[in-house]
Amino acid sequence: MFELGTLAIIVLFAAIVLIAQGIKIVPQQHAWILERLGKYHATLSPGLNIVLPFVDRVAYKHVLKEIPLDVPSQICITKVIAG
Repeated sequence: MFELGTLAIIVLFAAIVLIAQGIKIVPQQHAWILERLGKYHATLSPGLNIVLPFVDRVAYKHVLKEIPLDVPSQICITKVIAG
């Protein structure tokens, strides 16, 4: 049927795919929401995280960076009452 070398290559390929699917690297200033079988399981923090392949999935990727907003200058008129 299969030679031993061919079977070894197939098993090695399957192991590499499982390992690659099980490792998630979350960038700095990000947080990823992890679902297990469709329900919330954990929040992945920045760095290397290990998940269960084909069971866990990243449902949402949230950016934690501060975003500066330009607020135009406004004119403010006040009534000063000197006592």
